Amino acid sequence: MNPHGITLDKIIPLSLERVKAASSVVDEIDRELFPFFEEEARSELKAIEDVLHIWDVDPSRDSLKELGRQFHTLKGAANSIGYIRVGALAGGIKDLLEQITPAQVQALRPQIIKTNILVVETIRALLQEAKAPEYNQVKKEQIVMAVQSILRLQEMQTNLPKAA
Repeated sequence: MNPHGITLDKIIPLSLERVKAASSVVDEIDRELFPFFEEEARSELKAIEDVLHIWDVDPSRDSLKELGRQFHTLKGAANSIGYIRVGALAGGIKDLLEQITPAQVQALRPQIIKTNILVVETIRALLQEAKAPEYNQVKKEQIVMAVQSILRLQEMQTNLPKAA
């Protein structure tokens, strides 16, 4: 556990060891609602990428609130249809983004962007898996890498001063 209480168990419902050793988390996706969720999720993921691109070009822009809102929407939508892994990843990054202070943003910006991209790619892979699980199984390693990236960013954030 770290000082902010973000643990792997809060990001995904299994510990890192269980994710590596056990079969994937079993999502109980509502198949009737999935097409609506998928459309919304793809829209939110595109919006996240747009914000990251703009932020990469204009580092003075404060994009954390926008990213947090988009991940919050994605988390809620995923959890509402039983897509636990997507909801947990989106919730984990959202919670972390809310903890980063304005004074920490500049030092963490490259890692924030990298972590967000990794989480977005993993969520996209999970969406593909949900559409055709027999052909698109997401490797547990990809989910573990996304979670580890969130935790590394959180550790970096914890080690930086809170104010300028």
